[in-house]
Amino acid sequence: MKPKPTRMLVVLIVAMGVVFLFAAVAAAWTPVSTTPLNGPVTQADLPPRAAVSWTPTPVADDALVHMPGTQPFGAFLDDAVTCTEGCHGNYDQQIEPGFLWKGSMMGQSARDFIFWSTMTVAGQDSIWAIGSPNAVDICERCHFPKGWVEGRSDPPNASAMTGGDFDGVSCDVCHRMVDPFFEDTYAGTRDGDDWQGYWDEAGNTGPGSGTLSQNMADGTRVVDAGVVQALSYFNGNAFYGPDNRPEPATYTENGGGQYVLSPEMDKRASFADAPEYHPRLYSRYHKSKYFCGSCHDVSNPVLANLAYAGTPPGDGTTVLPSEELPASAYFHVERTFSEFMLSAYAQDGGAAGIGPFAPGSFPTSRPGDNIATCQDCHMRDAAGYAANPNIPGVVYRTGDPNTTGSTEHLASGQPTHDLTGGNMWVPWVLASAVAGSSNYDATNDALLNQGAGVLTLDLTQGLGLDADALLAAVDRAEQNLHDAASIRELEYSPDTGALSFRIQNQTGHKLISGYPEGRRMFVNVRLYDAGDNLIAEINPYDAAAGTLKGLGTPSSPPLGAGESHDDALVYEAAMRSTLTGEDKTFHFALADGRYKDNRIPPLGFDIANAAERLAQPVWQGENAPDYYSAAEYAGGYDHVSLLAAPGASRVEVDLYYQTTSREYMEFLRDEIAGTGDTLPDPNPGTPENEAYIIQTDPFFDQLRAWGPTLWQLWEHNMNVPGAAPVLMTTAGFDVTGACHYADVEPNADHGNPAACDGDVDVADIQRIAGCWNQPIGTACPIALDIDTSGDLTVLDITLAAEEWGWPD
Repeated sequence: MKPKPTRMLVVLIVAMGVVFLFAAVAAAWTPVSTTPLNGPVTQADLPPRAAVSWTPTPVADDALVHMPGTQPFGAFLDDAVTCTEGCHGNYDQQIEPGFLWKGSMMGQSARDFIFWSTMTVAGQDSIWAIGSPNAVDICERCHFPKGWVEGRSDPPNASAMTGGDFDGVSCDVCHRMVDPFFEDTYAGTRDGDDWQGYWDEAGNTGPGSGTLSQNMADGTRVVDAGVVQALSYFNGNAFYGPDNRPEPATYTENGGGQYVLSPEMDKRASFADAPEYHPRLYSRYHKSKYFCGSCHDVSNPVLANLAYAGTPPGDGTTVLPSEELPASAYFHVERTFSEFMLSAYAQDGGAAGIGPFAPGSFPTSRPGDNIATCQDCHMRDAAGYAANPNIPGVVYRTGDPNTTGSTEHLASGQPTHDLTGGNMWVPWVLASAVAGSSNYDATNDALLNQGAGVLTLDLTQGLGLDADALLAAVDRAEQNLHDAASIRELEYSPDTGALSFRIQNQTGHKLISGYPEGRRMFVNVRLYDAGDNLIAEINPYDAAAGTLKGLGTPSSPPLGAGESHDDALVYEAAMRSTLTGEDKTFHFALADGRYKDNRIPPLGFDIANAAERLAQPVWQGENAPDYYSAAEYAGGYDHVSLLAAPGASRVEVDLYYQTTSREYMEFLRDEIAGTGDTLPDPNPGTPENEAYIIQTDPFFDQLRAWGPTLWQLWEHNMNVPGAAPVLMTTAGFDVTGACHYADVEPNADHGNPAACDGDVDVADIQRIAGCWNQPIGTACPIALDIDTSGDLTVLDITLAAEEWGWPD
């Protein structure tokens, strides 16, 4: 029996309808970690505070929010307009960095209306917990990096942000970024020393080889040393030792927005042979898997540093937990980078992709078209120019040694600055606020353009909105969602109702990944009789209500006859807060653990080391490393088995994704309005809950309108894909139809039921074992490749053996 909760939907037809009985097997509980940095945080652990009256503390002096890296006033960055409207834009929308970036959520990180509402609530939560809104500085650090590093994050309500700050993670943010562990990268001990393969540096054998790439890497190393030696601890001492490595040996990654930015104007990028039209440096970091970890492993340093509340800067002795440990070691917020690092793709040499990402279908710069970095998928190689081709010396890159214009990086195409995930909703709504856009909507325009005096957000600041770029990004996000998963090996027995299928994760991280801001993926199953009448449905969605049915929340409609809800088929991360007393919470800033994390692991997920990154599955508040089997971790999938209604003639299984949920929108609306009931009252004897101060405190004067604004945006756009479920993939089963995928003897024609014998037994296992490590062909047909890897391996034998005895 699988260690995950066994999904049993036993259908009993009775006079009053259909009754569903559930049985579950819970995994044994294991503590998240033995370190107190990951344990429950109670109100007794908080510093003295008063929610009604609070005294501002300068962010720069606040130990609770301090993290390593460049600090405010440590660098001054160019506005995005200098690159997107100059050399790097307006020549080819399919490849130019400017157009692609303008549509991305990185380019819109400071205009994202969900972010603004979430930040407003975080400010109130921060005042309630620590007596100041300074936790918001952590939000500004990643969403307004230019404004943050130039010293405009204080006061921490974004009111000082201006101009190019609203262009989010802009060109100079990334292209001034320095590798905090550059000495190890240079030595080949961090990403490896496969200079000609992984790094794609022609002829390079390492330091001293004299190649162009190596010589330029030598020069970058010298500059990097000067940058990091200027960095210090909160206590004022030097953070780097004389060997140019961080002093704390335990500080091994700079996640959580702990970026290092060069104060110099040199632009850093991944090619040594780019033309010299501005000061530039060759940066291996920009094609390293560690680059994206700077922002995509997010944790809460406030909770980690609680014991040091009130510690003044520059005391010469105090070392904060956030300075000693990688962000992945404390208080999980999101773990996309850790999920990748635990996958097969992050191991030496990477791994072959799956489905649309398989070698031959998906070219990369790696040997064998392996995938080895985040950039391989989110900045995939294409043929084209990084800058306007009319500029002399600009290199045409294809990734094909026979056609590329580069003699230094033969396997590398031009990285597309796609930077897209799965968010279709926010860019669509933003585009609709632009007069003349093909999806223009006057209501959205009015809501989002209330102005800085009402929302702080000013859509006219910086580059503003490019509707065409945003809508192109919507299309790319939809394609990403289609490519992210497949449903395979769907089987159904009309006699018993036994239903099984596999959801294959085709990404390099959990499916789904990212922030737990209501985003979810869910399976919908529909069963039809011979007259094509719906007889049963699992996880029905109510479009009128804008949410799943049967959630048990006030806005979730009740289940009808023949309907059931299976929470194990809703893939999500749900946080937990001991501070608020909630098993499941939307309070990012107050979460000290997870209540649920059943998201599907990527290929080769290293569950043995997942706990140290706080990335293991969690089920009903308990760590559940056995939630998935060894085969599922190795193959990156969820094998689902359940009992559904018997007697169906046709079964449809759909996989859907939502960027956010009605439940999260309601939470933000109510917390901002002061009608929420999740924050404990700091003065229970008073008539009002004094934790809720957004509506009365002047600090929120230009933020409190986000409550009704966000809710109206959701109500008006709830049927737009992203708010409404997006179909990722689908599979169907016709009872008149096919063989079980592991029933391969006497034949392996899954489309012809006459070619199989109706059971999975020793003959089937022996058939697959006899083709172990053999090439796929006539003697060993593709149907024997159970895990669809393209090879016949021991995993195929194992997966078939798991089905031994079917259909009993």
